[in-house]
Amino acid sequence: MTNSNCSVYNEAVEIAMNILLILEFLLGLTSNAIALWTFYFRLKIWKPHTVYLLNLVIADVLLSICLPFRLVLALRFSTIEKWDYRDLLCSVIFFTLSLSQAVSIAFLTAVALDRYFRVVHPNNKTSFLTARNARVIACLVWLLAIGLTVEILVAPRSKNSTECCSFTLQGEANFYSIWHVIIFFLEFLVPFGLILFCTVGVIGKLKKSPRELSGQPKLQKAMLLVIAVVVVFGVCFLPSVLGRVLVYILQSFESCAAFRFSVNVFDVTICWTYLNSTLDPIVYCFSSPTFRSSYRKIFNSLRVRRNEVEPQSLDISKDSES
Repeated sequence: MTNSNCSVYNEAVEIAMNILLILEFLLGLTSNAIALWTFYFRLKIWKPHTVYLLNLVIADVLLSICLPFRLVLALRFSTIEKWDYRDLLCSVIFFTLSLSQAVSIAFLTAVALDRYFRVVHPNNKTSFLTARNARVIACLVWLLAIGLTVEILVAPRSKNSTECCSFTLQGEANFYSIWHVIIFFLEFLVPFGLILFCTVGVIGKLKKSPRELSGQPKLQKAMLLVIAVVVVFGVCFLPSVLGRVLVYILQSFESCAAFRFSVNVFDVTICWTYLNSTLDPIVYCFSSPTFRSSYRKIFNSLRVRRNEVEPQSLDISKDSES
């Protein structure tokens, strides 16, 4: 197949991906550090969805910490061929990235399901889960995510590989590559379907009883929360799925130009998925006013400091003119 001999490197795409990774690292680590501080020092009431959100924050922080290593490996992997542990480091970083994203997807889904049962089926046993039950579920989610993504650690890498990536779109298919493709699509399609189902269910339930919605602010907050979840999920993960489908479509043309374009698009969309660590704080803000208060205080303090600096610069310019 001609695709295996096609060079897909594009300097402009690489630069765009590196800039995106840097922005995601800075914004994601900062916003999730604020969220983590809020969880441990300001949040007093713990409910199942709160436990899920805490685990979501932990996964996002883990992802943010890995992004600088992801950037360095992308830039330097081909220059450290003599280092015996470069393949191991590459596998560990991409395993951690994939694990954190799988966990993020799972807990976004768990939050949507929790809100769905409490609004649409308030008498269901699921609606009476305690924070302790949620902690057990969280542990099971982490174990399941590790089991689904561990293939990145154990999959053999080509000795002649000069790229550090979790999988390759070129070369012959094997058990590990097929498994990765299956998990790639399932971990999006199944959760996204559940989240859409929960969102439609919650909105439909509240539309049938508008008086109940206006009389109970908690129900309105639940609706806004599930809408925030589906928007964040779709914005972050849908482009990568569409990018992967585009690769399969253009592969059939057996054209290097078409294949190169599809792979470059897919690479950018994969980096785009890391944006979930930056946008997840939107979900936290819809879940509790405590988070909105924390972010508001941070932004207000930064604005005050900026306003304090600006008059001084103006005064200096006036003195220089006189």
